[in-house]
Amino acid sequence: MIGRLISHYRVLDKLGEGGMGVVFKAEDLTLDRQVALKLLRAEKVIDADRKRRFVQEAKSASALNHPNIVTIHEIASDGELDFIIMEYVAGRTLDQVVPRRGLRLGEALKYAVQIADAMSAAHRAGIIHRDLKPSNIMVMDHGRVKVLDFGLAKLAEVESSGEDEATRTLRLEAASEEGTIVGTTAYMSPEQAQGLQIDTRSDIFSFGAVLYEMLTGERAFQRESKISTLAAILKEEPKPLDPSLPKEVERILGRCLRKDPNRRFQTMADLKVALEDLKEESDSGRLEPTPGPARSRRLPKLAWLAVFVVLTGSAGLWYWTARRGPEPPPALTPLTSYPGDEHDPSFSPDGNEVAFSWNGDKKDNYDIYVKLIGSPKPLRLTDDPAWDRFPAWSPDGRSIAFLRSSSSDRASVMLIPAIGGPERKLTEINSTELFLGTKLGWAPDGKWLAVSDRIASAEERSIYLVGVDTGERRKLTSPPRGAFGDGTPAFSPDGRRLAFSRRTGATTMEVYSLDLTSDLAPKGEPKPLTQENRMATGPVWTFDSKEIVFASGASNVLSLWRIPASGLERPKALPFGENGSEPSISQRGNRLAFTRSMADINIWRLEQPRPGVVAVPAAPFLASTRVDSNPQYSPDGKHVAFASDRSGHMEIWTADSDGSNTAQVTNLGGANAGTPRWSPDGQRLAFDWNVAGHFEIYTISASGGSPLRMTTAPVDNDIPSYSRDGQWIYFDSRLSGRHEIWKVPAAGGTAVQVTRNGGHVALESTDGRYLYYTRSDSLSSSLWMMPREGGEEKQVIDAVLRRAFFPSREGIYFLSPPDNKQVISIRLLSRAGGSIQTLATLSAPPHWGLSVSPDGRFVLYSQYDQVGRDLMLVENFR
Repeated sequence: MIGRLISHYRVLDKLGEGGMGVVFKAEDLTLDRQVALKLLRAEKVIDADRKRRFVQEAKSASALNHPNIVTIHEIASDGELDFIIMEYVAGRTLDQVVPRRGLRLGEALKYAVQIADAMSAAHRAGIIHRDLKPSNIMVMDHGRVKVLDFGLAKLAEVESSGEDEATRTLRLEAASEEGTIVGTTAYMSPEQAQGLQIDTRSDIFSFGAVLYEMLTGERAFQRESKISTLAAILKEEPKPLDPSLPKEVERILGRCLRKDPNRRFQTMADLKVALEDLKEESDSGRLEPTPGPARSRRLPKLAWLAVFVVLTGSAGLWYWTARRGPEPPPALTPLTSYPGDEHDPSFSPDGNEVAFSWNGDKKDNYDIYVKLIGSPKPLRLTDDPAWDRFPAWSPDGRSIAFLRSSSSDRASVMLIPAIGGPERKLTEINSTELFLGTKLGWAPDGKWLAVSDRIASAEERSIYLVGVDTGERRKLTSPPRGAFGDGTPAFSPDGRRLAFSRRTGATTMEVYSLDLTSDLAPKGEPKPLTQENRMATGPVWTFDSKEIVFASGASNVLSLWRIPASGLERPKALPFGENGSEPSISQRGNRLAFTRSMADINIWRLEQPRPGVVAVPAAPFLASTRVDSNPQYSPDGKHVAFASDRSGHMEIWTADSDGSNTAQVTNLGGANAGTPRWSPDGQRLAFDWNVAGHFEIYTISASGGSPLRMTTAPVDNDIPSYSRDGQWIYFDSRLSGRHEIWKVPAAGGTAVQVTRNGGHVALESTDGRYLYYTRSDSLSSSLWMMPREGGEEKQVIDAVLRRAFFPSREGIYFLSPPDNKQVISIRLLSRAGGSIQTLATLSAPPHWGLSVSPDGRFVLYSQYDQVGRDLMLVENFR
């Protein structure tokens, strides 16, 4: 670029570079003078509207004629190059002038008055600087100050990306050093940091931050990351000034840095007058420094200190203990309340920000966001079309790890700077049954990430360490036979133990703890901390490594619990953790964040369209404020069996075919019961019941009574169905090492394996000649058929939703997986012609179960009618 001719300006030397562009010293060949040429980055003026606004603001700034404002001579283009010609100022920027311990008061006031005068002139002209900082202030050799870049900061703000302001994507300036980015942020006003409407009082706050830096040599709100700096601006105060400075200095600075704009100086002109008065008193010597404490003439300082310690040590301890008073109680407040679902909170190391995932206003795609506690609006870090979930903040605060799932069986472990920026793919993991791996765990040294992965399809999910810099893998856990995988890893703060969840049954998980060596190698076997036969998941450690907080519950209802890390005591429920999951604890231990869920699952009924009859849309059939799911018509069509937790626990219920006369069939008292299936004569119901840490098949009279156990195995046996002749009960079992269909005599006896290539849910055809079954327990699976007595397998449908198909006289009814618009349909594969007909689309996500009345008139299914997830914050957690 040096020596290049741009329009009639010859580039002589490079002066500097920033987010807006590169500044060069140039020669004006027409007027024979030296100028500063700012060459704008192409992406900063990429569209006509933004360029028009930039030119308009630059023209306004060029109209300013003030000795302390750098003059803009020209705004022009040369081909594809957009540039600004400004007055060339020989000197140094203010950040280069201020020494490590700050300027002398007189010198600082000399510069401050000039800056205030320049800002006052700009404000009178209706111009807000928006980016006042030391690097935008030039100090000439003779002491005159020149303020740069009026009206240019707006292009370097957070851009809206065409979305609502609450979902803004964080766009970073192209700076080569993190300090450049944080340096701009460190001078923002609170209202600017929150993306609110600003006025000239925002510049007054920024001026205060500059004045503080001139007096101390330190930035008022500098923290380790952009996000934590913004948090400090919103909630914290800068360190006190040197006590030797006059009180009037502290008063003026305090008024500049008020969080509330209404309590600051209301105009820069008033601030300038206050500074001029202060400078006049300082120059005249009338301004007295604040007196320091009197020195003792009798004993040296250290001697007095020794006497003080001896005489007041114990008394002081009593005094402060008595004065401290009771600790404030925990306080529960909403952290988010946005449309859609928010998940997966993760605290920054300083505890002032929370990273989380959110599916946005349209509830269509999860991305990673960061929220400053106390700020209403989150900052969006990712905008990939794939689902981004489970963020985890690195111990040093610089990075956030998360999972990106773009296919049904693979997910990528990604890293992104906590302030936004280029992403880096660390590794890939198997994403089937991803709920087992819903957390990434950082080792305390920040060099390793713990992930849940399944290397081979035949093995269960295990915990692996992945080197953040090297990608190296180390295996930490190996689930034993009968367990279904390990996930949600969390290192203790001291790095000596790893907590995780082990899936012990189809709907049960327990919290385990694994001791580690100093180099993070396993030491012994994992030990169970819970043995509740419930869904215990998502463990996190308290700051002192003495306790673990986790989510646990039955069915879809979880709450928060805590347990000593020793595991020697029973878990205790947290009083504020109802409907809570995905807990996160700040490193200081005083804050707890978690996800609070609401789910109302009801059974709906669709009436089949008939010739000459107006079609009736689907309507609620069996509903409560809890879970009603898995409906099944009786063989005579007069009754419906279903599973519900309306009594407080998942039990088997029945109702008449019109939805009336509901009756509880089982009374099992706490363990999950589900998947009811009628015997062909309508006298009994088969169901699965988690009674001892895994599911077994039971039957019971349809009118109630004592259940009879049909299976006994150390693995889950679930999802039963009767054969059409009533002689057998089919079920899913992993006794062979993977999901296969088995059957057991309905009168009791030895179970027999039916499928050999995978099987999950099985139902016989209406004539009893064929067995239809899904191959896997994935969210969607292909549907297959084979002769009842065995023989050739044949694929019938490419994909049906889990536990959502039903063979009938008309054909096979099924729920289709979501299409590219996330629409789920009820469909019928016709027995006659083999065509697929769409009967209806669901108005909400489905739950388990699909059943058709014997006369083919009605279809029953269950769906989530109300679902919502928000993040909650507990202050004063302990």
